[in-house]
Amino acid sequence: MNSPVIVLDPEERERLVDDFRNGLERAARHREAWGRPDDEAAGDAETSVDLATLLSEMAVLKSELRLQSRQFKNTLDELRAFGNDLRQHSERLQRDLERAREQAASIQGQTERQFLLALLDLRDRLQSGVDAAARPPSSFLARLVPGPARFAASLAEGQRLTLQRLDDLLASHRVRPLPVLGEILDPQRMRVVGVEAAGGSSSIPDGTILREVKRGFLHNGELLRVAEVIVSKKATNT
Repeated sequence: MNSPVIVLDPEERERLVDDFRNGLERAARHREAWGRPDDEAAGDAETSVDLATLLSEMAVLKSELRLQSRQFKNTLDELRAFGNDLRQHSERLQRDLERAREQAASIQGQTERQFLLALLDLRDRLQSGVDAAARPPSSFLARLVPGPARFAASLAEGQRLTLQRLDDLLASHRVRPLPVLGEILDPQRMRVVGVEAAGGSSSIPDGTILREVKRGFLHNGELLRVAEVIVSKKATNT
């Protein structure tokens, strides 16, 4: 395992170099002092002791720097691990948020679909009432008595206006009728509930939609409710 690199402050490094150079110079003067009087030798001995102290202090400083370097490396490793954990936690939160949004959109779509289907069922009932009111009186007596006929007409008009407002509400939710009359049967969008034979000379091909028993609808261009239809079929001579 490589030893960590120790970086000293430039001023501290310059001071240590100067102290070391001065120590070497004092050591050289000490070697030249052999044979001199005792007082000069004693002074050089003190210089030698100062050099040993300097080297010892440098060793202690080096150890402290190594210790600080190891502590810094450990702190950096802990910060990196914490950053990785934080990033993974953020990614999990992002995935959970996307999943929650998808679930909310799915629930909203299902709720809106059920609501629109309920409106379509109500529309079918109103349409049946309007169609029944538009039929002429079935008896001669009913035609002679205008009162009930006028009441039925006013009631039919109210149903027609209600039906119109309901159609406007459906249109505001981007619901459109599915055009089927005269089209060829599309099993994906239409359900056959009856067949009518066409004449042998008829130019209408088999499977052509003749009547609409129950209207189909689209929502945002996608199928909301299938249409129940009656299709044509040429008669065969036996």
